[in-house]
Amino acid sequence: MNSLRFPPCLLAMVCWLIPYFAISQNVTFGQVNLDDLNMKVYPADSSADAVVLSDVGTAAITKNDARGYYVYYERHVRIKILKKSAFERATVTIPFYRHHANLQEQISDLEGITYNQLPDGSVTTNRLTKDAIFEERRTEKVYIQRFTLPNVHEGSVIEYKYTLSSDFVFELREWNFQHDIPVRWSQYDLTLIPGFEYRILFQGFEALVKDESQTIGRDVRYRWAMKDLVALREEDFMASPDGYRAKVWFELIRTTLPNQIGPQNFARKWDDLDRLLLSDGQFGLAMNRSGFLKEIATGLRAQSPDTLKQVKAAHQFIQKAMTWNRQRGIYTKSSLKSAFEAKTGNTADLNLMLVGLLREMGLEAHPVILSTKQNGTLSKEYPLVSRFDYVVAVVSWGGKDLLLDACEPDLQPGVLPVRCLNGEGRLVNMRRPRWIPLTPVEKRRESGRFFLTMTKEGQLDGTVTVTQTGYAAADSRRHVREVSLEKYRQAFRSRNPDWQWKKLEVQNADSSSLPFTIKGNVTVAEAVSRIDNRLFLRPLPIADLLQNPFKSPERRFPVDMGAPVEKSYVAIYTLPEGYTVEEKPKNIALTLPGNAVRFTFMTEVSNGNLQIASRLVFNKAIFSPQEYAALREFYNQVIAKHAEQVVLKKDQ
Repeated sequence: MNSLRFPPCLLAMVCWLIPYFAISQNVTFGQVNLDDLNMKVYPADSSADAVVLSDVGTAAITKNDARGYYVYYERHVRIKILKKSAFERATVTIPFYRHHANLQEQISDLEGITYNQLPDGSVTTNRLTKDAIFEERRTEKVYIQRFTLPNVHEGSVIEYKYTLSSDFVFELREWNFQHDIPVRWSQYDLTLIPGFEYRILFQGFEALVKDESQTIGRDVRYRWAMKDLVALREEDFMASPDGYRAKVWFELIRTTLPNQIGPQNFARKWDDLDRLLLSDGQFGLAMNRSGFLKEIATGLRAQSPDTLKQVKAAHQFIQKAMTWNRQRGIYTKSSLKSAFEAKTGNTADLNLMLVGLLREMGLEAHPVILSTKQNGTLSKEYPLVSRFDYVVAVVSWGGKDLLLDACEPDLQPGVLPVRCLNGEGRLVNMRRPRWIPLTPVEKRRESGRFFLTMTKEGQLDGTVTVTQTGYAAADSRRHVREVSLEKYRQAFRSRNPDWQWKKLEVQNADSSSLPFTIKGNVTVAEAVSRIDNRLFLRPLPIADLLQNPFKSPERRFPVDMGAPVEKSYVAIYTLPEGYTVEEKPKNIALTLPGNAVRFTFMTEVSNGNLQIASRLVFNKAIFSPQEYAALREFYNQVIAKHAEQVVLKKDQ
């Protein structure tokens, strides 16, 4: 009798070595193209140290009487090595799973070849030998097969192929078209037999050059292909490269199989997902087992009758009592009591514990599940529990949702870490489930005040105060906690190496409810240049405003700043006696459409003092690729304005 085996969730594999297996119809294993061997530079990306020439895969569900249903994968990869920095790509790691004898994966028919061209034009081949293939156990159920292709040099072409059979028929593997090096051709073929119905989902910004399907007998065969894909490298202001990776993935909708009584549906509705989570021993049931917090809840509740103060007390208690182990997830690793005793846990341990504590205090609190920026965009169309990787708490206060994350000790109630600001989150509740926008309620704010006296010799002396709030303050506190206060001071000094600090004081480094403040006395010996009887001053030498962070002339992916940004600086200069301002930057006010970004720059001279004020405000955090050119040019104007000088002329 044929049997189906329901697999546990597979680990997410996001690197380019993911085992999505293939045989090639366009590239024959063992036959190398001389043009590829002669290639010195990849024409589409001269900076690339390697390029995937071809990555072709197939997957097919099949069955036999002894094993039942299983998935048969094949993969064939060919890569051009252009520089020494790419030699590591000759080492390949293939993860696979071995849960028990009737639920496992097996790798077979592994072959590999390295091609090199000699000076006389002849081609040598070095084949992968069996003694160069190793198997390692990474966890209780996760294994890898690792091998290194031999004799790799600059200019080599390497290729490998293998097959994998998998009992995990309910969870087909994703196929990544795009990797961290350019890809010339990527193709994936999928064959589905009768009885299995999958939903096919695509992600990314690249276009398919093949999108075909045909019915052959009772089977359905799909083919998808992309070509000339750019390298998916991490860029400034990119949430997570994997969130933009071109890939295809699959969700099992239903099965209709022999010996099965009626169709079995797997595509849930959102209400079904809520019910599933709330009855799960590592989610809803774990959250309800919060009796060990009752005494603590009584003490916290007695501190104040005010609801907001009670919420803050509970939030602060978990923040201080627990340490996040940096693992994301919506399921607890063990019981909440065990995590509490260990004083550490993942996101579910900490935040479901917070929900339990709030409920023990008599407050209405609920879990909110979400997908972080690192995990990618969440589709509300498909209720897939596997697409969630984080959970926070929510309480209602003043008619608004107050979102809480106990994993971050530097954030106040209502403020989520930037990684969580990704679309919407699902409030899990049987009676009133709903979606909650995960929008920033704080900005990344920094303000600076400079009181400086200018000497005739061109030296500046005075005081500097920099104040940070919101996400800027949280980032600085995290930096202090990770490296020490003294190393933070050193890093702050390095932002302006020409400034000589006589004193540098950091205030409120351990108090998230107060502004993070840096104060000090500073001397800048050569801040002013002299030509004849004139002095030239660059008024606001702020490191962040000296060069444009948007360096690339174009961008394929959204700009994600995490949260809106506000930078505001005021400098008041006492001018040297006997000098007057001959020329100063003109006042300016710039905005982008919809007031998305605003910049003002103002100068004023009064009673021997020069005042300069600069304010740059990003009112939104995410800009589309279509908005990038205007954003880059806007920032160029900001940089140009800050580069303008004040000219002082000596009185006659």
